[in-house]
This record gives sequence, structure tokens and C-alpha cells, in this order.
Amino acid sequence: MGTGLGVPMAAGAGMGREGHRPVRRLWSRRNPFRRRTDVLEGWAAVGAFAVFVLGGTAAGWAAASAVHEELSGRSAERVRTTAVLLQDTSAPTMLRGDAWSGGKVLAKVGWRDADGLWQTGRARVTGGLGEGAKAEIWTDTTGRHAVDPPPPPVDTGVQSAVAAGAAAGAVGCLAFGCRTVLRVRLDRRRADEWELDWARVEPHWRQGSAGPSER
Repeated sequence: MGTGLGVPMAAGAGMGREGHRPVRRLWSRRNPFRRRTDVLEGWAAVGAFAVFVLGGTAAGWAAASAVHEELSGRSAERVRTTAVLLQDTSAPTMLRGDAWSGGKVLAKVGWRDADGLWQTGRARVTGGLGEGAKAEIWTDTTGRHAVDPPPPPVDTGVQSAVAAGAAAGAVGCLAFGCRTVLRVRLDRRRADEWELDWARVEPHWRQGSAGPSER
């Protein structure tokens, strides 16, 4: 009785170990069905992932640095200046889109440049101020032209992050796109090889599967 129960248990244990054995990859050297195209496809996947990780990181860092440097350079080229309103300013309204500019409206202002010369122009100032009131504006380094204010640090960081993500995504699309193109070509090559192999095997297979009456 003990012997009868022991044999099935041993067989079941063996089947359990066989069932949990990891499946070998198709392009593994130990796989008898491994083809050269399978190896190429496997290495293409590894290469695409490596290019995405390494190249995407480098491209993202370069893009973020370039955007940050560009925006920082724009900020360095702007100077805050105190100007005098030459007209009354109306309160900001949603119809003119003033809310999107931080509640500032365009108005005619006057200021003195770096050489002390009087300059006039239009710049965005706080709405609701009267003529003769003082307002802070931004000019170029010479002080002769009014310019838009520099982007805040938060916008600089966001734009740098967006540029980094776009650059990394572009590298990823290029890498995995090339891998997809190669896979399609390998699939066609495997189909052609399968047809050639079947053309060689089919006559022998038909002879072997034919019955006594057909022979």
C-alpha cells in the first residue's frame, strides 16, 4: 500500500517541477528551434531599449538645458524700470483677456532710459490706475524699448520639463520604430524560409502520411 501511493506521489512531484520550469526564450542558444532571425529580433529589442534609456536621457537633458538657458538669457536681457502713466487705465476685464496677463492692461507710459533720456511707449501695467501714477515695467538693457516681462521661474521649469519629455519621446519613437520595421522584415524573411522548408518537406510528408490504398 505504501509502495502504491509512493509512485504516484513521486510522479506528481516530478510533473510539478516540470510544470514550474521557466520557459526558455525563443532566441536562447539552447533552444533547438532558435533561428538567426529570432536572435536578431531579440538583440534589436535590447538595443532599442538601451537607445531609449541612454539616448532619451541624454536628449532630454540637452533639450531641458537648452530651453532653460534660452529662457534665463531672456530674463537677463530685461530690466525692471519705474514708469509714469500717461493715461488713465481701465480695470482688467475678461472680454479683453486681461485676466490671462495677470490683471495687467496695455497703457501709454513714459520712463527714462540708461542714459537719462525720456522714452515713451506702451507696456502692460496694473489696471485701474490714473494718469501720473507710477508703475513697474520691463525694458531692454538699453532702457529704450518696453518689452514683455520675463517668464516666472515656474514657467521656466515647466517648459524645460516639457522639452525634456518631448526629446526623450522622440528618441523612443525613433528607436522602437526602427525595431518595428526590422521586426516586420524579419517576419517576412521567416515566412519565406518557412515556405522553402515546407517545399522540401511536403513531398516526404505526403508519402509518409499516404495510406496503403494510396500507395
